[in-house]
Amino acid sequence: MNPGILDPFFSHQMGEEPKMSEILLIHPKEGERVFGGMPPLGLAWIASYLESEKYSVTLIDLQISDKTFAKILEETKPKILGIAGTSHTRYESFKLAKEAKAYDKDIFVLYGGSHATFTAEDSLKHVPEMDVVVRGEGEISTLQVVETVLRNRQDLSEIDGISYRTNGKIIHNEPRQRIQDLDRLPFPRRNMEEMKKYDLKMDFLDIPAASIMSSRGCPINCSYCSASAMFGVKLTLRSARNVVDEIEQLLTDYGVKGIKFFDSTLTLKRSHILSLCEEINRRRLKFPWECEIRVNTVDKDLLKTMKDAGCYYMDFGVESASPRVLKEMHKGISIGQVENVFKWTKEIGLLTKVFFTFGHIGETIEDARITMDFIDRHKDFITSQGGGVGIKIYPGTRVERYAYETGCLAEDFSWAAPYHDEKAEFFGGAPHVPLLIQPQMGYKELNQLRYTLIRKKLKDPMNAVRAVKDAWDKNNLKKVWTVAKGIIRTRLSH
Repeated sequence: MNPGILDPFFSHQMGEEPKMSEILLIHPKEGERVFGGMPPLGLAWIASYLESEKYSVTLIDLQISDKTFAKILEETKPKILGIAGTSHTRYESFKLAKEAKAYDKDIFVLYGGSHATFTAEDSLKHVPEMDVVVRGEGEISTLQVVETVLRNRQDLSEIDGISYRTNGKIIHNEPRQRIQDLDRLPFPRRNMEEMKKYDLKMDFLDIPAASIMSSRGCPINCSYCSASAMFGVKLTLRSARNVVDEIEQLLTDYGVKGIKFFDSTLTLKRSHILSLCEEINRRRLKFPWECEIRVNTVDKDLLKTMKDAGCYYMDFGVESASPRVLKEMHKGISIGQVENVFKWTKEIGLLTKVFFTFGHIGETIEDARITMDFIDRHKDFITSQGGGVGIKIYPGTRVERYAYETGCLAEDFSWAAPYHDEKAEFFGGAPHVPLLIQPQMGYKELNQLRYTLIRKKLKDPMNAVRAVKDAWDKNNLKKVWTVAKGIIRTRLSH
């Protein structure tokens, strides 16, 4: 390993992208813009990390680029292509790899991200255009692959955290140890002109926002989430000074007015969130911010401290009001804790986005009714409701393992093979990501739950007006028609 890779880093100088680069990093286009469009922080961290080692890097987010991939390849002529991706964008990632090899078979292609991490064998087996899969945290592994390839070396065997082929055999090297001192990483790469193309806003305030992460990892290991498996159950933290330095740069240099923390849970470690609030107040910074919490990690005093430091809106997952279902999903919370947070946020004046999801392992219609009743009884404490019907199966999760065990996923299921579930279109999201379908919670039950939630939502006059506006928007026609068909089908079946 290069002894300099954890040395202090120089700051990235903003300016025009170079026309030719040794390394091209690509973020695929999403089917729909998520979170209003936000820069890919993981890929941006890798870009700045490689640049700190003096490599020439071009980072392109196809969510906002108006260039074709063919044009990008022609302009940059990369020696190495790094493709990020999720389960939702996996087919687009595969397509980019194929296009790159068709353009120049000597381009060395890396594939990384949460989906790649848990499907390394499958991806390398079925997508020959991919040369290496980077598993887990990508900075150091990517750098070491870059060093090896650009120095015309062939041996990848000493690089932890990667999978690759040699002599027709797929090799999985040892996992990469987690980066312990996140302060030693440079800030994620950002470009002023590109930042203007994103439309990330602070909810209810309609002011420009930026996303930031102050930690990596989650020790909770909920059944449906791959965050714990991706980073391991160990939580690593940036210092408050380092985080607020980045926030101050965003507020000062990028025209940002608010911050969205995208940590899995910002309040997992009390000393961390308290130090962040203290540092924000010490610098007399005034800006609104949003974060995700867990109801078993906060109390009224902490919530008040967060509000005093600028927090106005917090997200948290309840998922189900059935204690049995909560236990099965390893959520680690109680309904009493949820109700306490509802009471405290109301008293303090904090807005809430609360997530409820239906279709979990072992969940029944009766469990779902318990959750529906809970939502109705507590609607005055919920500013915005998130979540939905149908639990998507993601690689690396307990839900995926359960799906294989119960036959919901066939033994020979491949994440690289074409997949589209027309029955799942009514639930929204991505029908090319499989749903957990169970004997007691199949399509019929899920359709009825989705129909019930839509009816409840349309009883709110504001939601009804918004639905009418969406129906007249030509960009939403397909989505509206899909929902309409689902409603008609569900009603006819009863």
